[in-house]
Amino acid sequence: MTRALVYVGLLIAIMAAADARPQSAEPKCKSGPVDLVFIIDGSRSVRPHEFETMRKFMIDIINELDIGLETTRVGVVQYSSQVQSVFSLKSFSKPAQMVKSINEIIPLAQGTMTGLAIRYAMNVAFSPEQGARRNVPHVAVIVTDGRPQDRVAEVAGAARESGIEIYAIGVARADMTSLRAMASPPFEDHVFHVESFDLIHQFGLQFQDKLCGMDLCLESDHGCNHICESSPGSYQCLCLPGYTLNEDGKTCTPIDLCAEQKHDCQQICIASPGSFTCDCHTGYTLNDDKKTCKMIDYCSFGNDTCEQQCVSVLNGVNCKCNEGYTLNDDLKTCTMIDYCSFGNDSCEHECVSILQSFYCLCRDGYTLNEDETSCTMIDYCSFGNDSCEHQCVSVLNGFNCQCKEGYSLNDDLKTCKMIDYCSFGNDSCEHQCVSVLSGFYCQCNEGYSLNEDMKTCTMIDYCSFGNDSCEHQCVSVLNGFNCQCNEGYSLNDDLKTCTMIDYCSFGNDSCEHQCVSVLSGFYCQCNEGYALNDDKKTCTMIDYCSFGNDSCEHQCVSVLKGFHCQCNEGYSLNDDKKTCTMIDYCSFGNDSCEHQCVSVLNGFYCQCNEGYTLNDDKKTCTMIDYCSFGNHSCDHKCVGVLNGFYCICNEGYTLQKNGKTCQSDNLCNTVEHGCEYQCVSTPGQYHCICPEGHVLQDDGKTCGTCRSSNIDLVLLIDGSKSVRPNNFELVKQFVNQVVDQLDVSPKGTRVGLVQYSSRVRTEFPLSMYQTKEEIKKAVMNVEYMEKGTMTGLSLKHMVENSFSETEGARPANKNIPRVGLVFTDGRSQDDITEWAKKAKEAGITMYAVGVGKAIEDELRVIASDPVEKHFFYSADFTAISQIAENLKFNVCAAESQGEIEVKDPCACETLVEFQQATMSTLDQLNQKMSAMTKRLEVLENQLLTKK
Repeated sequence: MTRALVYVGLLIAIMAAADARPQSAEPKCKSGPVDLVFIIDGSRSVRPHEFETMRKFMIDIINELDIGLETTRVGVVQYSSQVQSVFSLKSFSKPAQMVKSINEIIPLAQGTMTGLAIRYAMNVAFSPEQGARRNVPHVAVIVTDGRPQDRVAEVAGAARESGIEIYAIGVARADMTSLRAMASPPFEDHVFHVESFDLIHQFGLQFQDKLCGMDLCLESDHGCNHICESSPGSYQCLCLPGYTLNEDGKTCTPIDLCAEQKHDCQQICIASPGSFTCDCHTGYTLNDDKKTCKMIDYCSFGNDTCEQQCVSVLNGVNCKCNEGYTLNDDLKTCTMIDYCSFGNDSCEHECVSILQSFYCLCRDGYTLNEDETSCTMIDYCSFGNDSCEHQCVSVLNGFNCQCKEGYSLNDDLKTCKMIDYCSFGNDSCEHQCVSVLSGFYCQCNEGYSLNEDMKTCTMIDYCSFGNDSCEHQCVSVLNGFNCQCNEGYSLNDDLKTCTMIDYCSFGNDSCEHQCVSVLSGFYCQCNEGYALNDDKKTCTMIDYCSFGNDSCEHQCVSVLKGFHCQCNEGYSLNDDKKTCTMIDYCSFGNDSCEHQCVSVLNGFYCQCNEGYTLNDDKKTCTMIDYCSFGNHSCDHKCVGVLNGFYCICNEGYTLQKNGKTCQSDNLCNTVEHGCEYQCVSTPGQYHCICPEGHVLQDDGKTCGTCRSSNIDLVLLIDGSKSVRPNNFELVKQFVNQVVDQLDVSPKGTRVGLVQYSSRVRTEFPLSMYQTKEEIKKAVMNVEYMEKGTMTGLSLKHMVENSFSETEGARPANKNIPRVGLVFTDGRSQDDITEWAKKAKEAGITMYAVGVGKAIEDELRVIASDPVEKHFFYSADFTAISQIAENLKFNVCAAESQGEIEVKDPCACETLVEFQQATMSTLDQLNQKMSAMTKRLEVLENQLLTKK
């Protein structure tokens, strides 16, 4: 009877361990300012007791935070098919106020519109109007138990882009793909999935630790252009030297000393961030002061190309000639200046050039005057000109006789007579020529006047004397004028005034409506409400609907000078005379529908409320019996309810977590377990155990007599950031539980420990400790590394170092089994395949233990064959102690050629050790039985309430 009670107590203790909640004894988190919003799933799939667990989850976190308007602000949003703001970030400043409001939440119990809730949080909950602060971390915690009914990836991306850090907690049926789409990276820190609502308290502990140690710049650069500097609960952006922070507080602009005129460069300033250098224009070189410039002296490089002189100029040289010389077209050689070529006006006849000057020379028959430039012809008349009647004119080398003006020389070349200029031909006179002394003059006929050229004649313009009597134009004629009208007008009978020609009076038959006369023509015009056609003659009534009938919802009908709206069949025109409303046939009386009447075009139909189906009469409704569809999914009984069903089990059975299958409360009484010694039942499974001093064999049922073998065991434990300090302590306890099962001694089992994260660290090698007590003490002193997860690197270290003889592994020829155990809680950040394979090829028996987010495929790659006996997994760190009890490293002496240290089971110290262990186990079982009894009473009350 006593033994039966012990094993029943063991069953209850194991069930209670799954529900244990570690309570934090640490003081409140003193983080910097944080704006925290819980987004909780209030859909119908969340059962009432699960919603209560979610309440407690939020309250536990709030009680651990430093709440206040200047420290941590908290808001709560509930969602299902709609979104409800429970309280905003500015609503409360004390935890008690928040707890009271959380306890008053009523679940919405509808759909699961997670995307809608995230959009509300981004646009409303985290807005300044709701109490959100700038430069304070914005953190959202989403708790859901199902797949979203709307899209979440795009809106979650926008929320993260706006600066919101999102944690996604999935429970039971939650979709991992959707959780990753919602959460901020890295996923190992922001995605959390548990099998039931009872386990979400673990996220609360992880979230609290993260919030208290939050380095804002480590999580994100917050859009800082150069440097993000973190301070408790806040951050600020800084710029590199030579840059200045812009007004947005994030981006940086180079300091341009050149643009700010903060330099003393003579010509060119070249800017660099916070500094500058000077430069010169082309043709100049920078002086030794590195600021001023001087022109380059190109002549100093050698002026051999210039025939006479070299003159330096900007970007080159010019050649120059000596006085009295001019530069040639090649711009290098020189030619003596020909002063005569500048114009020998000063020399009347000939110029003769000499160096830097010239002199004058006269032609034959002339003599040079005293001014040395002009020449005078020799005057032969001065020698006596008596033979000339009028004048003697000296010529070169002689003289001629010349008559006075108006006279001509006779044939004797000496006497003169008056010239008749008209006789030469008066072509130059347009009308008449009159001869006079030394010339002639022209004269015009009557009615004409002589022009200024004194030769031609112009008819007298009588209009120029004043044409006021002509209304439009005056046209001069010989000895008078006529009046004339402009184009499009006709001269009246008074021969002076004008009237516009009326072209319409000629017959306007071509205009359909109206003819309008204009200058030099006419045009057609339509009556009001009509438009002129392209032929410019006919008219068409204006279609006002064609101008855009957007104001008419259905149809537009054009009429003269306007339009009116008309509705399609089955619709009526509203009072605004534009829009249409479908005729609501339900409004005429829907008494014939039992639940709902739905109007459709030209009629209506009946519709049932959710969870009901329409009967054949198309009017009445019947509740849907979901069990009638086939209750095969329920192991025992199906109970139909509105919008679904639930399963119940027969007496003596317990409903499993899937809500469908039933499991006997004691599997050992209902199955053929085949245990040689004893069967132990646990929730949903059973296992065989052996008496003290015996070991369970590979078949899992029979017991062997060997205690343990001497092995070399190396444990690789995951010290990554995702494990968290509290769980790392549980890992160390797990290691010590494994050590407790071993026969540790110099000739027996040796143990080494390696911790890994982003790097690998040997905590102690196989050769360091020789007793269990030394090993367990060293294990508890191991410090948590808290970095990444390089599992492949740790396997490489184990193969190459941990099992080397230098670290205490015994030689291979001793045939001492080598065993490696890898403990991890997440996906490896490097490849494990190569070194897992090499470990097994090196003869190392590999065990793989995974917890939480560990990847099953990776664990199976690490584990030796048969994989099922070398691979263990638990969703919860609190359950790893059970793995340690099931994990056996026993290798019988017959399989090992190494030396074995066997203890005498009848020795006094062995009996005392067994007695102490038994009493300790009984005490623990009694404590667990008491706790489990209370738990069963609560469950029983909940079941009675449901019934």
